[in-house]
Amino acid sequence: MLALSQLLSRSEIPAMPHTSSQHNPARSASFGIGLAARGSRVRVVGLTGEHPALAKRLEGMGIHAGSELEILQREGGALIVRIGSSRVALGTGMVHKILVTAQS
Repeated sequence: MLALSQLLSRSEIPAMPHTSSQHNPARSASFGIGLAARGSRVRVVGLTGEHPALAKRLEGMGIHAGSELEILQREGGALIVRIGSSRVALGTGMVHKILVTAQS
């Protein structure tokens, strides 16, 4: 297992095992980004399972482990998030695979 500092320096999103506790923010430090409320700020910590193509696509959008996002809009299962000064649309498939932690 890589230390957080190693993950952040690698600029790729690590895969994380999928468990039901990851879908309950009250029971787990990390949770699916789809559970984040509009207006909340989150930090990307990884992906559920192995998704190298998705990790590469997200990296191209500027999203990687350690990225801070703000949830701007929810449309069905898709999200629009702010990363830095950019707005990025995340489709439902992406949303189901991205794990985050809440930021204050």
